[in-house]
Amino acid sequence: MTIPDAHGESRLLPRHVAVIGAAGGLGQGICNVCRAEGIGFTAIVRSRPERITDLPTGSRVAVVRSLADRAALTEACSGAGAVLTALGVTSTSYDHSALLSANMNTVETSMLAAAVDRILVTNTLLASSPGTPASWAMRFFSWMPGTMGRGASEQQAVVDALGTGAFTSLRWTLVRAAVNARGKDERPVAALGWGGALNSWLPVSYEAMGRWMLEEAAASAFVRAAPLVSRRRR
Repeated sequence: MTIPDAHGESRLLPRHVAVIGAAGGLGQGICNVCRAEGIGFTAIVRSRPERITDLPTGSRVAVVRSLADRAALTEACSGAGAVLTALGVTSTSYDHSALLSANMNTVETSMLAAAVDRILVTNTLLASSPGTPASWAMRFFSWMPGTMGRGASEQQAVVDALGTGAFTSLRWTLVRAAVNARGKDERPVAALGWGGALNSWLPVSYEAMGRWMLEEAAASAFVRAAPLVSRRRR
């Protein structure tokens, strides 16, 4: 499906997506854009499906308690044109069943069984591209105690796995995103590296990032690549 943007240009969007981590901030932002644009979605959550409200016709909530559950993931991904991850590490989610890095093979086989080969994986703007050494910032934050250190370690583990061949059967994009709840609601820019790019270090809103991810899911401009996605440099 296509929609006109603010300048009257047509942008391709998927008809239905599966959102892993739909109950979080970015996940909710993606779902909000789907509601606004008439995109069907499957909101994949580990628990408390009642958090996902205002389900449009053709959308649904799928409770998948473990990313190691191939059958549940396959059913949840069925009918989607793409899978978007919006996973974070919290004090209650840091276990093997909740970690993407520990279950990438199962996610891949589940998607293929559901006839879906497009996935966008969110990460941090501080991450290096897959196949390159971790940045000093990622190493620093990985050493920190508590949720912050565990979250940085998980994000780096996903990058490392992609660099060593994870998701080889999928058209993946690692979104190195600058996004948070206080980010500006403006269209982000995307580039493969900092040299000559228009990117800043400033974040965009969850909805702005969600819209970019949905557009990229259809456009596939960054397949097997790790674009920086952030606010435009002024």
